[in-house]
Amino acid sequence: MLHTIMLGLGFAGGLIYLAAYFSLTRGWISGTSYLFHGTSVVSCVMIAASSAYSEAWPSAVVNCIFIFVGAVFIAKKAFADATACPATVTDAAELTFQSDTDELTAAA
Repeated sequence: MLHTIMLGLGFAGGLIYLAAYFSLTRGWISGTSYLFHGTSVVSCVMIAASSAYSEAWPSAVVNCIFIFVGAVFIAKKAFADATACPATVTDAAELTFQSDTDELTAAA
C-alpha cells in the first residue's frame, strides 16, 4: 500500500511540475513569480520523497537541490518585496500646488 502511495506521489509531483512549466511557456505565469517557484518546490518535495522511498538517490538529491534553489529564491523575493518602496509613494517635497489663477479669482 505504501509503495503505491509513494509511486502516486512521484507521478503527482511530476504532473504538477509539468503543469507549472506548461503555464510558464504559455505565458500564463511568470518565471519570477511565487506561484511558479512555490509549485516547483512542492512538486520537487513530492518527487524527492518518492525517489528516496524508491532508493533512486540521484533523483532524490537533484530534487533536494531544486527545493533549496526554489526556497532561496522565494525567501529573497519575499525580502525584496517587503523592503521595497511602493511606486505609488510620492515624496512630499516634490508636491506643488497647481491651479488656474482665473478660477481662484472667480471663486473669491
